[in-house]
Amino acid sequence: MGELFDRIDELSGNGKYPFHMPGHKRNALLYGRNPSSAGEAFFSEWYKRDITEIPGSDDLHDPSGIILDAMKRAAVLYGADRSYFLINGSTSGNMVAVSAALKPGGKILAMRSSHQSFYHAVMLRRLEIVYIDEETDEEIGAAYGIRAETVERALIENDGIEAVFITSPTYEGFSSEIGKIAAVVHGHGIPLIVDAAHGAHFGFSTYFPQNAVKEGADITVMSLHKTLPAPTQTAILHFKSSIVSRNKVEEFLQVYQSTSPSYLLLAAIDDCIELTARISGNAGEIQKGNDLWSVFYERRRKLSEFFRENPLKNICIYDHFSQSNNSEITCIPEPGKMMVVPADHLSGRRLSDYLSEECGIVAEMSVPEYVLLIFAVMDTDDGYERLKNALIKADLYAHRWLEGSVRCPEKCVFSDKNKTAIPIWKAAEMEKRPVEYRDAVGLISAEMVTVYPPGRPLFVPGEIMTLDKLSYLEKAVMQGCEIRGKLSAVVE
Repeated sequence: MGELFDRIDELSGNGKYPFHMPGHKRNALLYGRNPSSAGEAFFSEWYKRDITEIPGSDDLHDPSGIILDAMKRAAVLYGADRSYFLINGSTSGNMVAVSAALKPGGKILAMRSSHQSFYHAVMLRRLEIVYIDEETDEEIGAAYGIRAETVERALIENDGIEAVFITSPTYEGFSSEIGKIAAVVHGHGIPLIVDAAHGAHFGFSTYFPQNAVKEGADITVMSLHKTLPAPTQTAILHFKSSIVSRNKVEEFLQVYQSTSPSYLLLAAIDDCIELTARISGNAGEIQKGNDLWSVFYERRRKLSEFFRENPLKNICIYDHFSQSNNSEITCIPEPGKMMVVPADHLSGRRLSDYLSEECGIVAEMSVPEYVLLIFAVMDTDDGYERLKNALIKADLYAHRWLEGSVRCPEKCVFSDKNKTAIPIWKAAEMEKRPVEYRDAVGLISAEMVTVYPPGRPLFVPGEIMTLDKLSYLEKAVMQGCEIRGKLSAVVE
């Protein structure tokens, strides 16, 4: 295990009685329950090591001992000047990064398809957003990576931009030209923030792009739990900048993170860093050898190769291997993502339900156009075989999930820019009223509305609601997609 876990184990087993938090006092909650049950056994071990800030445990918000040492190991692995553990996920990291890089009322250049946490930071800091022109796949509407020339053009055409915010890789695995973008952005004397929530595994093998830290980003935010062996909610913020104040970063880490951090999550982050360094050979070095990354890549390649040689009739496989002959690197998803596209580009949710209910395969996400699958180094041969058989079965019995799909007159392009009538922060504070789909056209949105996951908003407060996206939203609701936020309009 990682050193932080070993220290927690030592502190929790030293025989001292805890007259302090947490309230379980390191004892499982029995009280008449079955002590031999799997649940009790699990929580017994969990509670036993769930400590707080006690002598010898260090403090996440003012680290000087074991937590500081653990964060230094992470910085070495990724090539950062300083790395900070996040127990509130990449959500908190994005909000820290944006808040530290800009003063209230500033102007930021960003992708329209940014995660909702970015928009929350914009609202809180009352920022003005200038959107980057994004390219999307014509068939499924997924946003590609961003090219440096696009960022350069936007910076030239818009005065006063104080920072640039890029999502790379995207939820679907498309990467931007981070190295070239960093050079452009720094040429204008401003910082680059990269939401790399889905890229914690980048940089450890030539099979993947280099990580954004080493490509020159000033602040990079990663969710370890998305693609590496770490529990939900664990993430990390990497700092490597002469432009952004590190003191500001550390100030906002205290604003957006709990003052009672889970030591179990902190230990899990450290353990993930230790494991990643071990399976990658030389810590932080890109390699292409006989390691787990090579095993991972070969499994992925063989799976996609099987479907190239045995094409499905009602399902299309869209991934790194099917698109690898594309001349634009920003249009090729990384190997860890696969989009399973139904023939009608309408039944993604129904296909996802079929895979789950009939085949025992649970997808990461489904939208009407496609189903998204995430592959990681911890997947097994059995898992790959089950997926292969499930896709074959779903293709053979496609009539069971293709029939009755809800049609929509327009395809949704997530990165499409809506017309902004009122600043986002102002609209969020105004009085609002609920509206129906057919009555919302032309009105100003009062809430952030997203099909979740991935959390990219169809509407943000202050934008004029359009027929195409309202139709898409209505279709997503009818197909059973999860919607966060309520359709409402500002009262002017």
